[in-house]
Amino acid sequence: MVLAVGLVLVLQGCAETSTQRMINANDHNGLAQYYTQQAQELREKAKRWETTAEYYDKHSEPHGKTEPKQHAAHCRAIAQNTLKAADEADALAQEHRAMHPHGMIQ
Repeated sequence: MVLAVGLVLVLQGCAETSTQRMINANDHNGLAQYYTQQAQELREKAKRWETTAEYYDKHSEPHGKTEPKQHAAHCRAIAQNTLKAADEADALAQEHRAMHPHGMIQ
């Protein structure tokens, strides 16, 4: 959970200026597109973490003090948290899309 919130904050921090402008302009369509893009990027990152977990599953040789199964579990937890952040970004996009038809866009 903390990781998912951290990922969202990092992503928002990088694009703070553009999202803040969209918020100030009531650009709900732009915000919906932004959050949809963020969700897609987060899902791609989650896939990479899952691929890394699969690597650890297939390569059982020790990697330092941590067992490969522990590495795999850690990577899967990150993947799940990242997917949760993607779902949250999708929910934000949907909220902004819902504002569009009701005359809330300038």
